[in-house]
Amino acid sequence: MDIRFYHTGYCTHPECMVERGGSLRKAAFPAMTAHITHQGGNLLFDTGYAPRFFQACRRFPEKFYALTTPVTLSQPTIRERLGDAAHDINQIFLSHLHADHIAGLKDFPNTEIILSRAAYDFVYRTDKPESLTNRIIEVKQGFLRELLPQNLPQRARFIEDMPEVRLDEAFYPFEQGYRISADLIAVALPGHAAGQYGLIAGEFFLIADAVWRFATISHNRRPNPLTGLIAQNRNAVQATIDRLQHLHRRNREIILVPSHCEPTLRRLGMEGLD
Repeated sequence: MDIRFYHTGYCTHPECMVERGGSLRKAAFPAMTAHITHQGGNLLFDTGYAPRFFQACRRFPEKFYALTTPVTLSQPTIRERLGDAAHDINQIFLSHLHADHIAGLKDFPNTEIILSRAAYDFVYRTDKPESLTNRIIEVKQGFLRELLPQNLPQRARFIEDMPEVRLDEAFYPFEQGYRISADLIAVALPGHAAGQYGLIAGEFFLIADAVWRFATISHNRRPNPLTGLIAQNRNAVQATIDRLQHLHRRNREIILVPSHCEPTLRRLGMEGLD
């Protein structure tokens, strides 16, 4: 198995929002995507930022997203960065549907999309007509509908429909997951967003936005309580952090990879970070 991490851009937030007790200075949070070559082929973990992010934020209330989380894009996009290897991507795994994880999705128009049914239902449930009120709710929850391809329902494959497996003792207190392929397992990481899943790939556990910085796990620097206002379930956020801390204390051999932690991604040789 080979995993390569790529930088697609970054947003900025006051540090005190991400780490309780942090300063008011703005910190950069890179949006990671990972290209995983494995037994089942070539999988892309999320797609990160892309120019369509700004197109999707042209009007209100979507423009509020770009104003509150200022974004700087990397050049080139993940599709361009992969070059000829982009044609080999046969699956895209979406950890969740926040804009900084799906903005490059339309650059892969025919690739199978793996996501949770809960995330899918958040977008496509029939009792949710398009309206200004619902658009405001979606923006508050970090979602920009324009970033999703129209043919997503035809391309979607649900994590929960895949074989359920019991995890190795090494991953306790995480006990259950879903087998994406012979060597990839999806694991639920509830709280941050509807249907958020991480991905176990060898010694790596890609944990998406379960935490924004690894220091939350290693030094218990929890997010500001105000971030609970945008979380799908604030209590579940804390419970997931508890479990990740437990895992890290038990087994330092497992490499936990948050999607936005610059120190972690720099250590892993993220391409395009500088």
